[in-house]
Amino acid sequence: MHLSTDMRRAYALAVRRRALTAQGVAEELGLDEPEADRVIAGLVELRLLQQDAEGDLFAAVAPDSAQLRLLGPLVREISVMQEKADRIRADLGSLLPVYWDEVESAAGQIEVVRDLDVVLTLIEEFSARATTEVLTSQPGGGRPVKQLETALTFAQELLERGVRMRTLYQHTAQFHQGTAAYVVHVAPLGGEVRTTASGFPRMLVFDRRVAVLALKGHPEGALVLRNENVIDVLVDTFERTWVGAHPFPLSYSKGQIVHVSSEVKDAIMRLLVVGESDKKIAARVGLSLRTCQRHIADLMQEIGARNRLHAGYLLYEQLAKSDADVLK
Repeated sequence: MHLSTDMRRAYALAVRRRALTAQGVAEELGLDEPEADRVIAGLVELRLLQQDAEGDLFAAVAPDSAQLRLLGPLVREISVMQEKADRIRADLGSLLPVYWDEVESAAGQIEVVRDLDVVLTLIEEFSARATTEVLTSQPGGGRPVKQLETALTFAQELLERGVRMRTLYQHTAQFHQGTAAYVVHVAPLGGEVRTTASGFPRMLVFDRRVAVLALKGHPEGALVLRNENVIDVLVDTFERTWVGAHPFPLSYSKGQIVHVSSEVKDAIMRLLVVGESDKKIAARVGLSLRTCQRHIADLMQEIGARNRLHAGYLLYEQLAKSDADVLK
């Protein structure tokens, strides 16, 4: 209720006269009776006038008393609502530590590291703590000599402590002199190395508790995972690839070379069928782009393909027939 000018004048009149009537208000303030009645009703609603028992006279009430009488119920209602809000705030607030502990724990299970020195330090630390097994997969063919020297020191320390170590390479790594020399050193110590034609992620898994993966777009960085569920998936992928892989040969024969070449060719064919680019095919089978393009050109000439699309169609039919023969 807004306190109008007429209501202010009527209240002042009531204070001076101690009591007044609606008729008196009309006469003193020059109002008609309906207007005077509205003014009196408004002051009563604001608790600034109090009606006597007979209902004819209205006495002025002190503003502070009127305020208490008018706002009391509202203040009590606000107080109740405030108490309710405080209880809700306290109850929900008590859950914040639970929430943030879990969030921080989850965040700690995935760590992005972009500095090579930090990555190497972490790998050294994880290696020193490993007690059961380390799984490594190194796609892309042979590795640089410096990396192989570091890997050899890393592998020797693990194997001498009795930690099992299994490594996956792609077939093309068999023809890399540095990688072959690495395998010759670790095999007598118990290191197990296999190769496969298909691609797989670059990673290290320590005791199936922490994994270090290549960081996309940052060749010197790494993604460190500590989430057991994610690591289980990575290990399962490794195991599936391991079962179908072949032991890294310590010596070579013509038959071995032919077999490896055949598997690489088959992998290229399957990737061509699904429409992968030359660059992606090269990365998946561990060949340089130029070597891979030469293999693709030879393959297209061999099957008589007019273009890439025609090659995909012919290879699809050839692979379908080959797979059907295997199932017979």
